[in-house]
Amino acid sequence: MDILAESAARITVLALGVAVLLRALHIRSPWLTHLTWTLVIAIMLVMPAFVALGPAFDVPILPARAVGEIFAPIAGDVAPAAPHTKSTGQTPATTGTNWRSTWSGAAGAMYVTGVALFLLRFALGWRRARAIRRDAIHVQGRLAHPACVTPLTIGVVDPVVILPIDWVSWDDGELSAVLAHEEAHVRRRDPLVAAIALLNRAIFWFHPLAWWLQREISRLSEQACDAAVISRGHDSEVYSSCLLRFARRVTDAGGRIVPLSVAMPGAGLLQRLEMLARPQTTHLSRSRLAGVIVPCASLVIVCAAATPTAAPMQNVTFPAASQARWTVYTSDHFDVFHNSLPLERVSEAVRDAEAAYVQLRAALDYEIPRRVTVILVPRDGDLLAAAQPLDLVLPSGNPARTRLVISLESLDRRTRLIVHELTHQFAFEMLPDTSRVAPFLIEGLAEHQRGMWAAEDLRNTRAAAAVGAIPSLLNLAAIDRHWAHAVFDFVAVQYGVEGVRQLLFALRAHESLEPALSMAFGATLDQFNQDFRGYVTIRFGQR
Repeated sequence: MDILAESAARITVLALGVAVLLRALHIRSPWLTHLTWTLVIAIMLVMPAFVALGPAFDVPILPARAVGEIFAPIAGDVAPAAPHTKSTGQTPATTGTNWRSTWSGAAGAMYVTGVALFLLRFALGWRRARAIRRDAIHVQGRLAHPACVTPLTIGVVDPVVILPIDWVSWDDGELSAVLAHEEAHVRRRDPLVAAIALLNRAIFWFHPLAWWLQREISRLSEQACDAAVISRGHDSEVYSSCLLRFARRVTDAGGRIVPLSVAMPGAGLLQRLEMLARPQTTHLSRSRLAGVIVPCASLVIVCAAATPTAAPMQNVTFPAASQARWTVYTSDHFDVFHNSLPLERVSEAVRDAEAAYVQLRAALDYEIPRRVTVILVPRDGDLLAAAQPLDLVLPSGNPARTRLVISLESLDRRTRLIVHELTHQFAFEMLPDTSRVAPFLIEGLAEHQRGMWAAEDLRNTRAAAAVGAIPSLLNLAAIDRHWAHAVFDFVAVQYGVEGVRQLLFALRAHESLEPALSMAFGATLDQFNQDFRGYVTIRFGQR
């Protein structure tokens, strides 16, 4: 589903770019516009495979992101978190079900069902078209069928023209124009293009662009064939009258047109009549063709392979070209940049980081889609001495993306610090909006996952609990990370680890705590506040 979503986003950007380009260059040629959108459909069909397997290159167009978090030392750590035991007095909203797999499974099932239905419709249309072609009879050397109310061009591989039974009574001028139109469909392989558009709509049935492309391809193919008819010298007024007559026939027949075929009068009749009423210009110079082909090719490359990344920071002195870059220690989930630190210390830090990753992956049921970048320095002073994060980042040769910057001194002094810091990386991926609008919630989550209480946080929580000054969760502010820590501890005790996952899923949808609690547990804020105050009073109010 992630690949489909990314493919849909990329093809949307491509389609918008193509539309702007065609309008800017005043391209009105039906055949060139039809060809352009046909290529867009073909690219749309192969885009998922390209996203999954094709090459990619970074384009620095996003705002620069500095360090994910530089650790500021906090006073000593005490008090492990309360055991994550599930209360038997209350049942969570959803038990035994992984929220992420549930969402992915439901979305996947819905998508597959939609694809199956549209492919079934496609197959039935194919069958009907084959039946009409098989049952067509020869009338004075031309194929005809009683079910046809208008001329049809049928056949994806070997297209043929099938006429209504009464074609023998048509005027010679009308018959000649109709045959010119349908033979243009045959030469252009329009039934094949129509089938590809329908297949693309079946694969991307959830995307409005796929529906628009299918209709636009149908309309442009008719206009291109109309232009071919007029270019052969047929009278435009006679031909327009013919189109109107066939339009009335289709209306009288209930608007039924055989799928996987192209039929007169086709789509966009009013636009076609307007086009026939004005002089046609079908010739395009090579320069105008190049003006379409070159920018479109560039758009395809950019939209298919470009990956937006953070832009370089401005007004920063880059390291000299002769300056050696730092060593990179690569593990299963980390790229650790360090400046000649002892290998045994780096290896120890990486082992702790991998253990923390495994713990968080199991607790949050989430996998970060790329290796986490860590810049490792010897002392806290190296962090504090940096005027800005890039003073450490640039000399390391580290790529411009979110990263952890941490010191060995901090790792030695603060137990399980790497769990806290790595939780932020998981949160950046899982809850980008909450990380931005309510970072104190992410701090609370990080401390909860760490399983330790900072001494100052514990003192503040105990002091408030002793006098009954436990705030409403509606009023939590940026300085209340200790209360956010207590909230996650309470959820883990009351609902188990699955409850924490449910709350994170709800935060992904709602960003802030109040609506997320309601979504996750189906409880009112007042009820949740009451239960939370009882938990805090019992756990922190007694010494």
